[in-house]
Amino acid sequence: MNTPASDAKPTSAELLACLDALQAMPDRLSAAAQRCPPLQRLERHGGALFSLTEQVCHLRDIELEGYTLRIARVLGEDLPELQEIDGSTLAETRRYQQQDLALALDLFCRQRRANVALLRDHLAGNTQRLGIFGGFGVVTLWSLVKGMVAHDAEHLGEIEALLASG
Repeated sequence: MNTPASDAKPTSAELLACLDALQAMPDRLSAAAQRCPPLQRLERHGGALFSLTEQVCHLRDIELEGYTLRIARVLGEDLPELQEIDGSTLAETRRYQQQDLALALDLFCRQRRANVALLRDHLAGNTQRLGIFGGFGVVTLWSLVKGMVAHDAEHLGEIEALLASG
C-alpha cells in the first residue's frame, strides 16, 4: 500500500517541532486553567460550545481513548482500523460539566507526557506506518501526530477565546 501523498517523510526539524508542540500542551492547558476564575470554569461565553471544564474533559478523553490507542495500534499492528470519537456525544453522556477540572487536567497531562515519551522513542523510524482511520481513509503515524498538534491548537484557540470573553 502506498503512503498518502500529503504525508511525505518529515524532516528532523519537523519531527522536533511537532513533538515539542505536543509536549508543551500540558503546561499551556494548565496555565489557561489557572487564569480562569473558578466560578467561570463552567460558563460558555461568546458562543463557545464547551466550557473550560468541558474542553479539558474532552482533551483528556481524546488523549486516553483516541490518541493513546491509535499510536499504540499503528506502532504495533499492520494496517489497524482506528476508531473515531464523537466528542460532543462524550461531553453529553459523560456529563463533562459535572466533572472535576483538576482531575481531568491531571489525567490529560500524565497521559500526554507518556504519549510524547513514546513518540520521542519511536516516531522518527515509524512515520510512514499506516492505519485506516474512519472517514479519513489510510493515514500515517506522522499524519496522526500532525492531527494531534492541529487538534491542540484548535482547542487552545477556543479556550483563549473563552477566557477573553469571560
